[in-house]
Amino acid sequence: MDLIQTQQEIISFMFLRDETGAVKVIDCLKLWFGKDNDTDNTIRDRFGVLVERALAGELDSWMETPQGALALMILIDQFPRNIYRFTKESFAGDERARRIVSCGHDWLAVLRPEECIFVPCLILTHQENLADQEMCVDFFGRLEPKLQSEFRIFRLIFEEHLKIIDLVGTFPHRDHYYGRPTSELGRKLLDNPALRFDLPLIVDGGSVHFGYDPMKLWAATEHAFDAVERLDELTHEHLEHGFGSLAPSWLSPHQIAQIKETFREFDRNGDNILDIDELTEVLASFKRHYPRARLQLALDRITGETGATGIHFDQFAALVRTDMSDHWERRLRRRFSLFDHGGKGYLSEEDLLSCIHGMDDLVTTAEVDEMMKLADSDHDGKIKFEDFLRLMRTVADIDKEEANAE
Repeated sequence: MDLIQTQQEIISFMFLRDETGAVKVIDCLKLWFGKDNDTDNTIRDRFGVLVERALAGELDSWMETPQGALALMILIDQFPRNIYRFTKESFAGDERARRIVSCGHDWLAVLRPEECIFVPCLILTHQENLADQEMCVDFFGRLEPKLQSEFRIFRLIFEEHLKIIDLVGTFPHRDHYYGRPTSELGRKLLDNPALRFDLPLIVDGGSVHFGYDPMKLWAATEHAFDAVERLDELTHEHLEHGFGSLAPSWLSPHQIAQIKETFREFDRNGDNILDIDELTEVLASFKRHYPRARLQLALDRITGETGATGIHFDQFAALVRTDMSDHWERRLRRRFSLFDHGGKGYLSEEDLLSCIHGMDDLVTTAEVDEMMKLADSDHDGKIKFEDFLRLMRTVADIDKEEANAE
């Protein structure tokens, strides 16, 4: 495939069109913001090598033409957000992409209107820089009249990004990945789903908003508990075995994506290693408090090393894919008790919020409210064990269906 064909393949992948050449707006929005594991895996398989080359600067010559600049932007600004999801490498190409904006093309004249959303607007809105944010909003003001109405959701996105950078100076949702402290104002912004454009796009009929499906959040919670209980087991001195590493190639693409999402919740500083301080914090959030020596024992058992400094993803994957011998319902009763502050026999929304935020501070209060509504079968503001058991059975069934589909 020659250079022009390669660039066109990348652009065609991102800009879905009907037989007349008209852009399919809703399909594009779902592709760009849906945060779908299958899409991530497809992009990794088809374009992963090109992304690596582009991030290394090997394809900078593509900026010489408008089509090449657009294709390069997709490789270094958009695709890393798929391939490296839940890591700070998601943003690895942002600085290099910024050079594309100033490479000398008159974007409104040389690109289609919908392509100008990507170049220069998305490049600029991803920068933690106030001048770039202002430039983005100004450019979009000239672009907007040329766009189909469904694309005008980007005005909200770009204006809110400008406000966030003006108020905080950085994007608070990236603090987790960069290991940065989050200000009090930043935490308030994180808890506002209207400002969380890092969340998946949900298209519900004619309504478009950002957030996670509550069942997926319950599934993520269940997977986190699975990991914690395995970590907890390895802190016991009487245990005689450990866990070896499991190559990701042994896992299905769905399993890899699922485990990476759980690993992100545990890897508090985003460096792709779960160290002893993070292990301490994770277990403490589940009311498990151990001496440092016992936590070091767990690390050593997982890695097979003495004095191990942390767990890599492969080792974490081996851990969470290991069968647990304990009875399933008995494990769920223990998990339920961790939510149930005070042993009331039910979970209030406050209980749920406290536990979820202890595990993952990127989940918003509004999303926890939706989790509560999904679980509370009789709408009395209480999740009883029967409700909890029903939900976890549904999660287990979904996991089995997805595994069988692969």
